[in-house]
Amino acid sequence: MMSEVIASVKDNQEKYETYRSQVGRYNLAMKHGFYLEALLIDYAVLEDRLSAFLWGAGVMNDMDNFKIGNRRNKALLQQIYTAYSGSETMPRLKNISGKIEMVRALLVFAESDYDGDNRYLSALYEGLLSLNREELSDSLIGLDTWRGYRNEVIHAAMSKNVYSLQEHLAENAALGMEYARIIDNASKKLNRRTTIRKRASMPIVK
Repeated sequence: MMSEVIASVKDNQEKYETYRSQVGRYNLAMKHGFYLEALLIDYAVLEDRLSAFLWGAGVMNDMDNFKIGNRRNKALLQQIYTAYSGSETMPRLKNISGKIEMVRALLVFAESDYDGDNRYLSALYEGLLSLNREELSDSLIGLDTWRGYRNEVIHAAMSKNVYSLQEHLAENAALGMEYARIIDNASKKLNRRTTIRKRASMPIVK
């Protein structure tokens, strides 16, 4: 396994400093027209905020580990995802698409009439009901289109007409951060509901 080239954050303080620094770079990039850099930061923030949402929901036991659930709730999360997708193969949370699909599965669960007595699922259900689910769902739909645009820019910029490329860069650089902030607001609400993770026997401090 290849060792990491860039050191990871060691604690919440370093995480805060990194997040503040990257958002600061984003603001500078937007101000001075460096929209390609802004798109890069958008994507990183989106990945991080989606992970934070799934952490608050008890889907990720550890922010640095992409395994789904633990022995207390893994089977329950499998049921939620299968009910949404029809598939028994769980999404890969290492990919942004997998994170998005898992969030969507949770939102579908929130639309059900859950009246079971599982303590974890009850806490999760109540937490999800507290969110602006319509706004979050709309953002995930918009994110599908945004990711397609971003991928064209990142992977095929040299084959695009330069004037066409520039036409929507600023708009999409701003849109990516808008989606990230909506997901961030939802994740903060879930993270404050520590009962969700407690009932899954998960640590409540990242």
